[in-house]
Formats: sequence, C-alpha cells, structure tokens
Amino acid sequence: MNNKVQFEIKKNNFYINGKQEPLLCGEIQYFRMPKESWARALDRLAECGCNAVAYYVPWFVHEYEEGKFDFTGKIHPDNDLHTWIQLTMERGLLGFLRPGPYVYAETRDLGIPRWFSEKYPDARVKRYKDGRYEDTDFANSVARNHPQFLGAVEKWYREVCREIRDYQAPGGNIVLFQLCNEIPGDDHDDENPVNLGLGNPEGMWPKFLKDTYQTLKALNSRYHGNFTCWEQIRPHELREADGEAYRQDHLSYYYGTYFPGYFRRLRDMAEENGIHVQMVHNAYNPRAVSLHYQNKIQNPWLLIGTDCYYSMSGRLGMKEATYYCEYGPEYTRRFLHNIPWVVEQECGYWNDFPLVYGPELYIWNIWTMACGYQGMSMYLFGGGINRPGMGFYGTEHNWQAPVDAWGNPGMTYDYVKKSLEDILENKKIFLGELCYDIGFGIRHAPGLIWRPVAKACSEAYFVLKSAGFTPRMYDYEAMTAEELREIPVLWIVTDEYMEERVQGNLAAYVRQGGKLVVNGRVPHGTSEGKTCTLLAEALGIRVEQAAFSEAFQRRLVLEGREYFIGTNVQSVKIFGVPGQEGVEAQGQVTGGSEEPGLAASGEFCRVGEPGAVQTLAVTEEGEPAALLAECGEGRCLVLPFGMEMSFWGLAEAVRRLLETLQVQPGIRGARMLRVIPKADGHVIVMNLHPVKIKEEITIFMEGGEKKIVPEMEPHSFRIW
Repeated sequence: MNNKVQFEIKKNNFYINGKQEPLLCGEIQYFRMPKESWARALDRLAECGCNAVAYYVPWFVHEYEEGKFDFTGKIHPDNDLHTWIQLTMERGLLGFLRPGPYVYAETRDLGIPRWFSEKYPDARVKRYKDGRYEDTDFANSVARNHPQFLGAVEKWYREVCREIRDYQAPGGNIVLFQLCNEIPGDDHDDENPVNLGLGNPEGMWPKFLKDTYQTLKALNSRYHGNFTCWEQIRPHELREADGEAYRQDHLSYYYGTYFPGYFRRLRDMAEENGIHVQMVHNAYNPRAVSLHYQNKIQNPWLLIGTDCYYSMSGRLGMKEATYYCEYGPEYTRRFLHNIPWVVEQECGYWNDFPLVYGPELYIWNIWTMACGYQGMSMYLFGGGINRPGMGFYGTEHNWQAPVDAWGNPGMTYDYVKKSLEDILENKKIFLGELCYDIGFGIRHAPGLIWRPVAKACSEAYFVLKSAGFTPRMYDYEAMTAEELREIPVLWIVTDEYMEERVQGNLAAYVRQGGKLVVNGRVPHGTSEGKTCTLLAEALGIRVEQAAFSEAFQRRLVLEGREYFIGTNVQSVKIFGVPGQEGVEAQGQVTGGSEEPGLAASGEFCRVGEPGAVQTLAVTEEGEPAALLAECGEGRCLVLPFGMEMSFWGLAEAVRRLLETLQVQPGIRGARMLRVIPKADGHVIVMNLHPVKIKEEITIFMEGGEKKIVPEMEPHSFRIW
C-alpha cells in the first residue's frame, strides 16, 4: 500500500478514499497459522473481494511472561506481528486490529495470560454465597475494573500500541482498533468488594448508590432497610432485602456505570500511547445491542457493531435471517445512532457439526448487506491450528473456514467469493435506505437482554415481517409527545414497567389521532416499583401485573379461528370512566359460534369517556386477548401477550388485527420469499430455501403498486 489511506464514517456509511463503499472484511488469525501460509491466505482474501482484514492481537500470545514480550517471532515465528501487518499493507487491505485485553476467540483463558490469573487471584470475578466470596464458573475470569487488572492492561496497551502505531492510517493501513471483545463477560454479576470499591466513598458501587438515591433515607425506603453508610452497603445485602429492586439497580450499575467507565479507561490508555483511529466494540448478538444503549450515550465516540452467527440456532432459517440480518442493523442504527455493521459475520463455525454449506453462506452474506448493514467482517475466513494449551476445544481450530490454515481454498470459498462479487455489483442498491410502512418501538432499559421483553421484541419484529410489513424502529421511551405525533402508526413492545412520563406521552399520542399497538404487557408500574396504570386508564381498561412465561398450547381465537401463541396472556378487564361504579365489564364476547372457545368478535362496551373498547379476540377460555380501544381521535390495539411465532398463521392473525386500525402491509403475497423494498424504488427478493420458490407478490410503495411473480432458484436473489 503506497498511497495514504483515507477512511471515514459519515451519514451512516463507510467512505474509503473518498468513495462510499461497503466494508468487506475477513478475519485471519496469524498466530494460529504457519508464517509461511500468511501470504497465501491474504491473497485468497483479496481475490475474494475483501477490502479489509481483521485480526486479534492476543495479549497471552505476545506477553508470554509478565513483562516479557514477543512481537518479532523470537519466541515463536508466528508471533511476528510486523511481518504480518506489512503483508496486509502490500495487498491494499485495510486493517482491523483487535488487541483485547479479552479476545475470547475460543482460547483457553479467553485471551488473558495464565500468568496474570495465577499471580493475581484476588482480581477474579467473585460472587457472595453462603457467607463468603467465591470465584465464578470461569476460574480464570478476571474483573475488568479491578485495579490489578487495569494496571496489567495498561502495560499491555503501552507495548502493543508502541508496536503498531506507525501502521495507522493515513500513513499505514490500520483504521479500526477494537477495545476488548463482546462485553459483558462474567463480570456483569461481579460482587468482588475490591472491584466494586466497597469501603471507599468514591468507589464505583457506593458512588452509584449515592448518585441514584441521593439520601440513605430514600435507599432504605426502597429496600425496607436500615443502612447507615454508603460505602459499606454490599450488593448481596440489597439482593436479600428486595430481589426485584436489586435487579433494577444491578442492571443500571453495570450497564450505566461499570462498563462505560471501563471503555473510557481503555480509550485513555490507547490514546495516551498514540492511537488515533476509530475505536470499536461488538455486541455479541443483535439483542445485545441493548446492553450498549447507556454506554453509547456516555461514549459517543465508540463505534459499536454486532456479531451474527446463525449456527447458534443449528440451522439457517427465516427467523434467524430476519433476526440477525434485518433486526440487527435496524436496532443498531436507531438505538445506538451509529453505522450498522457486523463485527463477526459467520463464515464457518467452531464445531464441525452442524455443517455450514456454501450456498447458505452465499445467501447469508447477500441478506446481510441487502437489509441495512453497511459492512461485515467474516469470522473465521482463515482456519487455524492451536498451539499446545491455547485452544478452548483442543488443537483443532478449522472453523469450516473458506480458507484453511495453509492458505488453500475450501469447499465454501467460491460461494463466499460470488456473494461479495454480487454485493459489489449491486452496492448502490444494497446500501440504500429501506422503504418503511409501520413504526416499531422497543424499550431501552439497562440490561434489557436479560428480560423476557427483549425476545418478545425480536419475535414481534419477525411476525410483522412475515405479515408483509417493513418496520422502522423507534426509541419511543426517549421521544417527546410531539415527536411521537409524527408517526402515523406505532407498534410498541413492552413489559409491565413503564415510566409515568412515557405512559402519558403514549396516551396523548392516541388522543391526538395516533394509531397505537401495545404488545406484550400493558404497563402496571414504573421501574422504581410504583404502581402506574395511566396508559391503561386512558384506554379504558384495567390490567393485572403479569410476567412473561410460556403457556402450553395457548391459543388466540379470532373470528372462529384458533392461532397458536404459546405464551401467557395478561388479564385485561374493560371499564368506563375511572372511578365510576357499576360500569366495569369483563370483556365477555358475544355473537358467533356457540362452541366453547370459538366466539367471534365482541360488541362495543360503550360507557362514556375515555372511549369504546371492543374485544376482537379471546383465549380458548374466553378471556380477552386482543382489544381495540377508542381514545380521543385515535385508536389503540391491545395485544397483551408476547409473540412466539411457531406457525405462519400468527402473522395472518396480526395482519387481520391491524386491519382494524386500517393499517395494511406494503408487501402482500410473500410467504416463503423475503422482499426488501428500498426507498429508491428498487425491490430485492431473496429465496433462503434449498428449493425453487414461486410466489405472486404485490408491493405498495410511494411510487405506486408493483406486481411481480418471481420464480426463484434455491439460495438466490433478484432485483426489480
């Protein structure tokens, strides 16, 4: 690479040397590959169509003893980082450097040197149990904010940054620098007193409690306790006093204080040692984007991407593709406000079973880049061999990769190469904005992924996509009433908790003419534990507090048809004016079949303000399961159960229920094929399946109606 490299991120796109380009990257781990194979492997990467190469720089490999480093191959030839980087530059590849300190990468100690965990056992992640602090399951897992760990990381960063800083763009090719990997690790439950700063008024945990509650009286009121000193309050004491209150505080602490502070420390270490390129991190799957909401607010300079591995589910199916390739980029863009990209895109799998097939990898890459991601780094592009004691699973580390440890192409290589060729040929269309037809709002609570509502969100998104909609995500809790009014129809997924301000905004949204869908749970209280049913009252209903849970053979009955939902339904009762006596109705359904559980649509229960409430569907026991409420000038569809789509019929039921709001999907007729409408008028149609599919599809866009009858070959796409 003789010319200076210009790499920019602007307007949610990557720009390379002044031109908008997809970032097409592949991970090759030099330390697991014979040095004589490096050039061949990099040649295969460049020939495949990649413009970048990613690679871990493992701490435990290069600092082989405390204070002793090898970056030139004096201890092991495959440690020669300088030769490796020079080879990447010669091939014109951008560099994505990943120095940990945690790298994971199926290494035995997750990238942490064995000498550290043995010498500093007090830095391990600990949990209070039976009167003492015990190490967690990973015996060598260390807490990221422990002073001894941070001191060792500071020395590691000083050494590795000194070795690579002259290779940074624009003079070199390194354009991305990753701070650690896949936060959170085990320490999202760490109770190590030293790590938390117990006994220190400025310790992270005492300071968090004081900032949160302001006074000990307020904390004691919340926990029904008698605590007298901030710095002596131990997490397990709060957990024992009130488990639910502690769960809320625990999540707020780790995702609003602990991890954001850790990233700032790593950034400071890197910058102090001359690193000035874009710093990045990865959420370990699309729902884990939620774990970085507070982090990104505090650290807006951090570029966060996602990891996408469909083999985690055992196979590539419509739900997996929708979740990873469509839900992921939309979530990243709208909630983190940065460019959507995949830090680890499955290009093989760490086990030999399930097998990863070339045609699947082809359509997987196409689907990823067609649906909103602006770049991806294929993991693992080059296979490897673990040195003795290095591998979590032993010596093998082939990952079913397109290129083996000796730089030879494997059976999936040509399919991956063809996918990149097709992406580059159609990059302008692929990278373009989507054309949306419904608003989709989800929560932003700290640690959301650990709550059932997180899965309910991705499931509801899949149901809407299956029904023919293209949802545009909104962070509805952060929006004002005025901002909400700009959305014609908004589907929100929530649990039983919602702040009073948000409930008021949503009620105002409906009163002023909005079309709202409340899915999951109608909120019963706030996250602080206060009862709040403002939204329910505005809609003319009463609800019982109910957590999400599975329910065997649970069904929704709509106009005589039964639809399997498989989850419990929140108890909802209809009433009229709040406070009036004798106006409550039980949501009973009239009309239709006389057979039990097969009742049809209910009649309106007109009892004055706030409006009329109609039962549209019931459970098999006859309890309300879908209601339509009039409120002011608007309407609200209430679906008080989590979506769990096991049968396509649920998408049909949702489409029919949305018709009561006069809301129609922009795509009709596509059941097996996925249609991606673009804002410029193009339509991408994809067949994920291993068989030929033909469907008659109608697409409604701003430009008018478009009818197509695609006959799609297995694992293929076409553009109209």
